[in-house]
Amino acid sequence: MAITSDVLATKMVTRLNCGLVNGKEVFKTKTYSNLKADATIDSIHAIATTICSLQVPTLEEVQRTQTSLLFNDGQ
Repeated sequence: MAITSDVLATKMVTRLNCGLVNGKEVFKTKTYSNLKADATIDSIHAIATTICSLQVPTLEEVQRTQTSLLFNDGQ
């Protein structure tokens, strides 16, 4: 009864620092869908920093989100 998984979707999420508003830091997130399932973390980070270098808000962090289907391979 081995449990296996298949990656259904991969997304990249960037968290952007938009500065201070009324004394509080404001953050925005942008999600980029339909990444290749075999994309490496190095390539995802490189793409995120390249995209965000063209924008005014500062890049705070990059996240990779994967959705997987888990199933029992045995029966």
